[in-house]
Amino acid sequence: MLLAAFAVLLLLACLLAWTVRMPDIPTASAASVMALAIFTQGVLVHFAGKGSTGTQIAAGLTLLLWLCLLAAYLGSVRDRSFQSRHWNDPVGRFAMGTWVAGTSSALTAAHVNFPELHPVLVPLGILNAGLLIFYLFAASLAAGEIAGQWRNLKLHGVILLTVVAIQSVSLMLHELFGAKEYMIYRVLVLLGILFYLAAAALLVMRYLRKGWNLADDWPETNCILYGAAAITGAAALKSSVFPDGVLLGIWIFALLLLVLVEGAEIVRGVLRVRKYGWAEGIGVYAPAQWSRLFTLGMFYFFTQQSGRIFPEHAHSGLNVLREWILIGGAWIISILLLLEIGLWGGRFLHSSSTYRKQDQ
Repeated sequence: MLLAAFAVLLLLACLLAWTVRMPDIPTASAASVMALAIFTQGVLVHFAGKGSTGTQIAAGLTLLLWLCLLAAYLGSVRDRSFQSRHWNDPVGRFAMGTWVAGTSSALTAAHVNFPELHPVLVPLGILNAGLLIFYLFAASLAAGEIAGQWRNLKLHGVILLTVVAIQSVSLMLHELFGAKEYMIYRVLVLLGILFYLAAAALLVMRYLRKGWNLADDWPETNCILYGAAAITGAAALKSSVFPDGVLLGIWIFALLLLVLVEGAEIVRGVLRVRKYGWAEGIGVYAPAQWSRLFTLGMFYFFTQQSGRIFPEHAHSGLNVLREWILIGGAWIISILLLLEIGLWGGRFLHSSSTYRKQDQ
């Protein structure tokens, strides 16, 4: 029954995309799917337990959101606005990685909570692997366009979505197919690391230049610096690509980056409030804000799943720190999610009222 219902909804989403004019959706909107899916797999499991009613409801809602965004993105192909919306800006083109990672995360959460959907999730997962190949091709073209003018472009953490996309597919394939194809996981994890080193080097060079300020030139997407490291660790952990010592090193590296990046974010928030006030400074909704929820959620998920890589002594400093993160992090991410939903709701109501006034 559930399998048939999902198949009908999937067909309906595709039908709507080709018959109804869909709303303009920013390229990075699929980051909301990524955030909700990892919240389901990490924080909700902490509160309600794996396979609970709460996680099933959240996984179902995440899948419905994914279907809505799928219809909107396919609609941009039908009405021939795909190029202007999602392709022309070479830096913005990297945001298509949220499509790959959002699909991977939604399918993974669905498979964990609704294993009976396996027959339809497997072909969708294979299609998503194909989407990853298309995305890496698109990102390579974008990198070529950026190469000649990177000094004049405001690069930011969105370029690290190549890493997130690759590692999310690794996690998805591991969930859908298990550990049968060990080599493909090794290839994906190592490829993601190469992309991480290249993208991080570009960001370092970008911020070593003069002529930028923290309030206006440090976007939310820079949080992907530690999110990409965390998802790399999670993918390597799930597929046993690296020994435990290396995995622990990745976890510590991701934690240090989290402290540095979020510390910069706190300072940035203070500067923006002083410059623009509370509402304009930190109270404006943007799709990229979902990236922070995803990156925090992914670090939380990596921490939650990595119990075996920590020292055996239960009262060691790292184990105590891990417990603090699991307890306190769950509440922090939950509060941030509620705040983000509130910002999105305010933006939605404002857009709806503006549209009605224009229609009158």
